[in-house]
Amino acid sequence: MQSPRTTTSQTLETMAGMAADGNAGWRTLPPDAYCNPEIHELERERIFRAGWIAIGRADQVAEAGSYVTREILGEPIVMLRGNDGALRVFSNICRHRWMKLLEGTGRKAVITCPYHAWVYGLDGALRRAPDMDQHPDFDPATCALETLNYDIWQGFVYVNLDGKADPLVPRLADLDPRIAAYDLDNWVTVDTVDCGIIPWDWKVMQDNGECYHHAGLHPQTFQDVFPGEEAGAVVGEDWTMLWTPARQELLETTASGEPVMPGCFLKPLEGLDDFQRTNFLLIYVLPNFFIYLQPDCGLLIRVEPVEAGRSRMAADILVPASARELPNYAEQVAAFTAFFNRFNDEDSPINTAIQKALETGRAGQAPLSHLEAHNRHVAWWVSRKLTQDRTSAALAAE
Repeated sequence: MQSPRTTTSQTLETMAGMAADGNAGWRTLPPDAYCNPEIHELERERIFRAGWIAIGRADQVAEAGSYVTREILGEPIVMLRGNDGALRVFSNICRHRWMKLLEGTGRKAVITCPYHAWVYGLDGALRRAPDMDQHPDFDPATCALETLNYDIWQGFVYVNLDGKADPLVPRLADLDPRIAAYDLDNWVTVDTVDCGIIPWDWKVMQDNGECYHHAGLHPQTFQDVFPGEEAGAVVGEDWTMLWTPARQELLETTASGEPVMPGCFLKPLEGLDDFQRTNFLLIYVLPNFFIYLQPDCGLLIRVEPVEAGRSRMAADILVPASARELPNYAEQVAAFTAFFNRFNDEDSPINTAIQKALETGRAGQAPLSHLEAHNRHVAWWVSRKLTQDRTSAALAAE
C-alpha cells in the first residue's frame, strides 16, 4: 500500500494537469481528493480560509442588536447589526480568556461574556472589564473584538477568514445581470433547516449539483416536471448557473396571462421574463453554497467542511419580502420547506453511498456528460486553487 504522502503527491500531480488544461478531458477529481486528510488541510487553507464563505443573509440581522452566530472551520463568528445600522462580523471570542460570547441567534443591547462578565458594545469596543483596574498597563482600547473581513452580494453575507482575499463583488459582476430581475437584495430569510453533520465531502455535495440525475434519483420530485436532459449551464470563473425548464405541456398561466412553471408555492414575482418564470435556477458561488431559485421562492444551502469526507450543512428558506403579505403565506412556506426536505431525503443516502465508495480505494476518475458542465468546472476550480504553485512552476519551466 502506498503511503498517504505518495498518494497526496500523485493526486496533486493529477489535479495540476487538470488545472493547466482547463479540465479538457471532462473528468471528475481523483477519488483520493474527496477523502484524503492532507488534501482537506490544503482546502482549509487555500480555499476556505483564503476565500469567501457564505454565512447567511443581511436581513437576518435587520434590527439593531440582532445577531446570528456561525462556526466556520472551527472558528466561532458572529454577524450582528449595530446601533448605527452597520452590519459587522466579529470573532465570537472574548479577548480576555477566549470564552465564546454568543450562542445561536437573538438580540442584545450589549455583548456580555458569560465567563468573567466583560462587556462589549455592538461596535465591538470593550465597555467594561471588571476588576482590571489593578493591572499594570491594561488598555481597553486594545481589547476590542476582532473584526473579520466581510462582503455582501445580493443580500448574502460572506466572510473571509484570513483577511487577504480580493473583494468578492467584482468577481460576480458577470453573474449579476442574469439574476437582476429577482431583486434578491429584497428577499428575506423565513426559516432555516439545520441538517447538521453530513457524512460526505463538501465536493460530493458540489458534484450532486447537476440536473443529470433527475431521472434516476428524482423521478417524481423533479424529472416529471423538470426533465434533467433539458438542463443548461453557463460558467463564470468563481460561479456556475444551471437551469432546467418545466415541460411545455405542464406550464400554467399567471393572472396576467404569462406562462409560469407549475408548482409555485407563492405568488410569482412580477418583472421576470418567460425564461425566468418557466425555469428553476441553481446558482453556485464557489466554494460553499448554492441558491435554488424559483419565480416565487428559493433556498440558500450552506456547506462547510468539517474533516475529510465530512461536512456541515444548513438550508435557509428565502422569499421575496412582499410574500409575507399573502393570505396563505405561512402554510405555503411550510409546504416549500417540506419540499426541500423531500428532495434532500432523496439526495442524502446517495451522497452517503458515494462517499463510502470513494473511501474504498476502488473508485477511479470518472468521465462527465455534457450535462455535467458544473462538475467539470468545480473539478478545474478546486484543482487550480490547490495546485496554483505547481501549475505556475510548470508553465515557467516551458
